[in-house]
Parts: sequence; C-alpha cells; structure tokens
Amino acid sequence: MIKVIVVGKMNQKYLEQGILYYQKQLPIKLEWVEVSDEASIQGKDIEGDRILSKIKDSDLVIALAIEGKMLDSEGFAKMLDEAETYHQGDIAFVIGGSYGLSESVMKRANQKISFSKMTFPHQLMRLILIEQIYRGYMILKNHPYHK
Repeated sequence: MIKVIVVGKMNQKYLEQGILYYQKQLPIKLEWVEVSDEASIQGKDIEGDRILSKIKDSDLVIALAIEGKMLDSEGFAKMLDEAETYHQGDIAFVIGGSYGLSESVMKRANQKISFSKMTFPHQLMRLILIEQIYRGYMILKNHPYHK
C-alpha cells in the first residue's frame, strides 16, 4: 500500500476531482493521511511531530523536498518497483506544508525526491504526485499512457 501524508486540508474542488480521477485508476491501494498545519515557521516542528506519528517503523518514507533527488518518470517508476519488490512495509510519501518539512521528518526519510526546483502549492503537489504514481505504474506495465 501507498500512503501519502500531507500537511493541511484539501479545499480545492478542481484538484480533488483530478486526484479522484487518478486514484480510481491506480492498481494499488492509496491512502491519504492529513495532519493539521500550523501556518508559521515555528510550527514546522509541530507539523513534523504530527507527520512522524503517522509513520510506522516499517514504512519506507519518501519525502518530497526541493533539495531532493530529481528523477525522470522512468526513474520514479523504477523507484516504485524497487520499493514494492524489496521493502516489506508501506511506501509513505510525505508532502510538507507552506514552510516545508521539519528536520526530524527529513532525518526519518529513507529517500528525498524533488519534482522541480520550483515551489508548488502543497495541494497541487498532491495531484502531481498521484499522477506520477499512476504514470509510474503504467510505465511498469508498458502501457501507452506514458507516451
């Protein structure tokens, strides 16, 4: 199973529709876990504690962070495949809030990936991530969606 741990609530209907579109097509179970945000740089550590409380010791944690490793879609698909093949627990993607992820979450992360050097709204990042998860599975199945 994949879980996506996110800071803040989703309040954009158009993004929810896009997320539901991809989630219905995924060949695996994906769970969204929301933790409340603090809306200040000082609250980043509180958000981090909330995130860590949702992570099991057995989870493979992948933090989405601007300083993370950049992958192309094939590399992302390979990462998913290796995680499912060699890891016993769930895959847990983590999307931080407005001020990013706490140091404690970054230390817990098994991998750090970046989708761009640009900054995206964290609600939009949910849609981008689920589309890339879907694309990754289509690449692994040699499905023409990727082209």
